[in-house]
Order: sequence, then C-alpha cells, then structure tokens
Amino acid sequence: MKRRFALSIKLSLTLAAWLLILNGAAFAGSWSQGSVTNAAGTRNFKLWVPEGYNKKAAAPLVLMLHGCLQTPDDFANGAQMNAVADAHNFLVVYPEQPATANPYKCWNWFDPAHQARGAGEPSLLAAIVADVRATHKVDPDRVYAVGVSAGGAMVSIMGAAYPELFNGLGVCAGMEYKAATNVAGALAAQKSGGADPNAQGTQAYQAMSGAAEATHDKTSRRSAPVVARRRPLRVIVFHGTLDTVVSPVNGEQVVTQWAQTNDWLDDARDNNSVDDTADATTKGTVPNGYNFTRYVYTDAKGKPLVEKWLVEDMKHAWPGGSTNGSYTDPKAPNASEEIWRFFQQTPGRSQGSRPQGSTPKRRR
Repeated sequence: MKRRFALSIKLSLTLAAWLLILNGAAFAGSWSQGSVTNAAGTRNFKLWVPEGYNKKAAAPLVLMLHGCLQTPDDFANGAQMNAVADAHNFLVVYPEQPATANPYKCWNWFDPAHQARGAGEPSLLAAIVADVRATHKVDPDRVYAVGVSAGGAMVSIMGAAYPELFNGLGVCAGMEYKAATNVAGALAAQKSGGADPNAQGTQAYQAMSGAAEATHDKTSRRSAPVVARRRPLRVIVFHGTLDTVVSPVNGEQVVTQWAQTNDWLDDARDNNSVDDTADATTKGTVPNGYNFTRYVYTDAKGKPLVEKWLVEDMKHAWPGGSTNGSYTDPKAPNASEEIWRFFQQTPGRSQGSRPQGSTPKRRR
C-alpha cells in the first residue's frame, strides 16, 4: 500500500513538472508597453522581454514593423519572433500604426513626409528604439529592423534614414527604398515595381551620408554627431512567387537597391565591388510545404552580405509562423528563425563562391 502510494506521488510530481515545463515554454517572456511623442505625433509600442534577459548584460534588439490591417499582437502571434527571442535571448519591440495615421494601419512609406530622417514616422520609430535603449540594456551593435509588406517598405527607409541605429534589415514581401512618393505611385510600384533600384540605391547611400551631417542627434547611440557609416548593411529578403499584392519584382528590386547602396558603402565608389548577382544558390523544400530558392550575395571579400528567399506558390504573407496571426503561411520556410540566423552569422564566413567561368552581372 505504501509502495503504491509512493508511486502515485512520484507520477503526480512528474506530471506536475512536465506541466510546469510546458507552461514555461509557452509563457517564457513577458510584455511591457510604452509610447513616444515628438513633433510628428505619438506612437504606442509593445516590448517583448525574454525570460533570460539580464539587466547587467547588453541584449540584441529587433524592431518589428507590422503590415497593413495588423496590430502588434496580431503580428507577434503570426510571426512567432518572440519564440526565437526566448530561445536566443533578445528583445523585440513592436510599434503600432493607428488607424488615425492611416485608415488601413499601413506605415506611410510612400509619403515624402515619412521618408526621411528627423520627420514623420521614421522619427517616431527611431524614438521608440531610443526609448527601449534608455530603459533596457541593449547592445548598440546588434540592433535590427524587420518588417512585412508596408512594414518591410518602411524598413528600407529606416535603414537609410538612421544608418547608425541598425546593423541588419529584414524585408518580407516589401519594397525598395522610396519605391514611390505618392499613393498612385505606390499602387503602381506594388504591381510592377518601383523606381530604378540602382538610382534608389544611390539615393539611399546619399541619405546615409547626409545623416552624418547632423550636429546633435538624440537617437544616436552616444548622443553625439553621427558618424558616416563606413561598412555595408546586411539585408535579408523574403518574397512569394504568387504574391499579387506586392509583385515579386519588388523583392528583386530590394536586393538590387541594397547591392547598389552597399557598393557605395564599402569603398565610397560605384564600382561593382558589391553586385546583385548571387554567389551561391540553394534549393530546398519545406516538409509538406513549399519549394524555395535561397540566394546568397557576398561582398568583395566573400563575406555574406545579402540573402533572398524566393518561395514558390506563396502569396502575400509572412513566411512560416502561425495562423494565430494574419497573413502568415506555415507551409513556407520559418522566416523568423532564418532572419535571426542571418543576423547572427559569424562575420567573415563565406557561404559560397561565384561559379567558375562566370562574371559579375553589370547593373549599369
């Protein structure tokens, strides 16, 4: 009788332990909320803090920009970036675009009032990053911006407007830097692509150089004159082949635009030291899901600099994730995991070389 009772207690404790583990895995981190206000208005945000966050140790930070008709909660539930943050111990901040700013809750990436440093939505998003850095210990060399759809288009703007803040960009179903400058142009760009990506790449570089002329920028990591960016900016791109909301040509343009920008950034010359010809190509299949092709673009030293994932049969969606959120497709590769893997690659590690006998494709 005593033996049977002891065995029953042991089984009960084991079951309780497993329940605690499962509950802990589901609710590992915690949410906090905040808002910022400047001349451009006010924006609320939600911050995910992983359970392993240590106030004494600087953690990476990922800025996540939702798409149209979405909210921070919706985007977080769908993209599942918080689960990756729990596993790798980084902070994730989700700004909210209210309907008062855009009736569809889109970031206004196509409006000149929201395409430059120090004004409009870019200034508010930079202020959110600054707020998180003021209240949490953040590694200034590991801050990244990621977005989907309109959020992805705004990420391209943020990378150029605030080059000192970000060390990598993720653009899912998004668009190149300043792909359009009005509503009609935005609709046309979504369907057929934006302006010449080479010209936009040069404009992005000029914007980055202009940022260095600021005399005192409160969003700078040292609250001092901004130093011109002297190193390329790493970018990862995802797009579905059946995207009819933002045509796949836009994913190609994002790659070409940032290749051109990085061509300027690495040696201050337009000399094709970085180009938009893939140096390695890998095909794969998601189990019970879609086929995809991954393209890797390296710099002149063979270091991976840009990646593009083209997902066959995927429509306008965040690749992977959960249907608990909107505009996700679990049959696609897990974008959140791949984005973090890309951001954390060992610097200087080459992922492939140009096939023998081939020559770089001139963009001009």
